[in-house]
Order: sequence, then structure tokens, then C-alpha cells
Amino acid sequence: METFTPKAALRQQMSELETLLAELAAQLEQLPLLEAQVYPLPPVLQGKEHEPISQIAVGQLCGEAAREAAIAAYQHHGARPGCSTKSTQRLPGWLRLPARCAAQLSPLVEKINHCKQGFKTLVQQAGGRDEKFELVHDALPGVITLQIYRQLTLLTGELHSFGFTWADKQTIRRLGREQVITMLERSRHYVPMLSNPSQWQQMVDQEVYDIRRLPAEAELRIRRPVKTHPMVNLLWRDREPRKQQIKASLPLLLCADDSPLIKPLGHYPPKLRQPRRDRKGGERLIIDRLHLYVYEHLD
Repeated sequence: METFTPKAALRQQMSELETLLAELAAQLEQLPLLEAQVYPLPPVLQGKEHEPISQIAVGQLCGEAAREAAIAAYQHHGARPGCSTKSTQRLPGWLRLPARCAAQLSPLVEKINHCKQGFKTLVQQAGGRDEKFELVHDALPGVITLQIYRQLTLLTGELHSFGFTWADKQTIRRLGREQVITMLERSRHYVPMLSNPSQWQQMVDQEVYDIRRLPAEAELRIRRPVKTHPMVNLLWRDREPRKQQIKASLPLLLCADDSPLIKPLGHYPPKLRQPRRDRKGGERLIIDRLHLYVYEHLD
């Protein structure tokens, strides 16, 4: 029989996670450190989270300073003073420990990741977006759920190299006209707060009309920007596929006696991008709220 309320269960899960992370911190402070490097990123100030990112200056900490920063990042789940709660804190980097440390760290990291997943499951069971927000911030004021959800990465084996990079791509979904119209018709039933229901219906009518009058060969795409974030590319010697790419939100824990080749994280943007020239045509935004574009071929 369930004895915990959702709020109490979430607090209990968080308490268990904090205990495990404190144990990890104690181990990492005592284990021999072969080398370490982390790349502090500038904070996103409150009110600035929606501004376009044109550049990011990357810092660098090495050795003991990097270890201390990494341990603090593993345990930090709230917003920093004056910083946006809509932009999570990230600390890309890595700690390298002797290969023998994997036997000690692996079971603990597995428990931590399992506990993080359990926390996420409890939140997801709360219902819709508003219910989740209310549960988390009533039970644990000030926490940022995405920072709790982040899994820790422990690497073992023969790693040839790893290199940090930036990802700022866009997600692109191609749709047919009828699919878009179905989406629009469905949106009739979800009038945003502070919107006039009659005006909302008129807007949807106009959007449906605009889609129906497009030529049959028109390509429709939902193009949403992905927030700029650091990634790391791994190249293995002892497994297939040899290449692997993972997010670099928290420092990697690498248990290896030999140091792999390492490319540190540089400032953003890494280089000027050249516009694509492989297509004859252009895109134009036709429904802003859906991020919907039509691609028009040119003869």
C-alpha cells in the first residue's frame, strides 16, 4: 500500500539522490587523480534566456581546481543567484582516474543514474505540464528538474580520443498539407490564455486557407531551433561502432591508465559557417506559432 504522497515521495527520492551524490563526492576526493579539465561557461542572466546566442567565451580549470568544480556540479540542482531558471547550468569537461577505480565507481554511478531516472518517473506521473511544475516546486522549491535528470557518464575501455564541440542545429520535420491541416484543426480546441476565442478561430481559419492554397508540390517543414549546447565526440579502439557522440552537460568520468587524445572545448562559434548552396529554392515562414516553413523550388 502506498504511504507517501507524491510530494513526500519526491522529497524522499531527492534525499536518496543527495546521499548517493555525497558518497560519490567523498570517493572522488580520495581517489588518485591522473588529470582533469573542465570548461566553465558564462551564466545566462535572468531575463536574457531568450536572446539569440552569438558568442560564448569558454573558461578552463585544470587539475585539483577542475576536480572541485566537477564535484560541485554533480551536486548542484538549483539556479545560481541572478541567473535564469529557464537556462540550465552546464560544465563540460572530464576527470581521468586509474583504470582500477572503475570497479569502485561503476556500481555507485549506476545507482545514481537509477535514482535520477526514478525521480524523473515520479515527476512524469504528476500529469500535465502545470501539474508537474506545481509538484516539483512545491516539494523542492528552487530546483531545476533538467539538472536532476542528467545522467552521469563513466567511461571505461580503450578510448582513442575524444573532442568537445558545439551543437546548435535545428530539428526539421517534413509534413504534408493534410498533416498540417489536421494539426491546425486540433489547435482549435486549445485557445491560449488571454486570447479571444472568436479571434483564435478566425486565425485558424485563415491558416487552414493559406495551407490549402499552396501548390501541391510545396514542401512543408517545421523547423525549430535547438538551444546551443556542448557535445563530445568519442572514438573507441575496442568496440563497434567506434564513433559515439554524447552530451557534455557534466564532466565525464574516465577510468583509464593511458590518456587518450583530447580536443578541448573552444569558444563559440568555432568558425564562420558558409551558407548551403546545394539546393535551388528558398524557405519562407508561413505560420509563426508552429515554426512552419514552406520550401519553394526555383526553376
